[in-house]
Amino acid sequence: MAVDVDRILKNTVSKGKVIVGAKQTKTMIQNGSAKLIVMAKNCPESTEITTITKEKKIPLYNYQSGSVELGYACGKNFAVSVLAVLDEGESTIMNLVKKRT
Repeated sequence: MAVDVDRILKNTVSKGKVIVGAKQTKTMIQNGSAKLIVMAKNCPESTEITTITKEKKIPLYNYQSGSVELGYACGKNFAVSVLAVLDEGESTIMNLVKKRT
């Protein structure tokens, strides 16, 4: 059974608390409030974000499409290269990374 990542993302954005954008995401990683990072495959700051998520031991989910698709999946009408999940709400987004570890 394929996991509907887009539906899970939409659910997380509507029921939980997420921060979009590289600058804000890096801040949330540094101060430890991010529970999960979701990054588009064309994120311009992917190397830096990957490095700091490893240092802080925060799970990183590599979204398989680009930032326009990630933005759309989040219900935004703009491109989203990276987002930080601060509170997953009632969504199952944390299962995306649990399956991969």
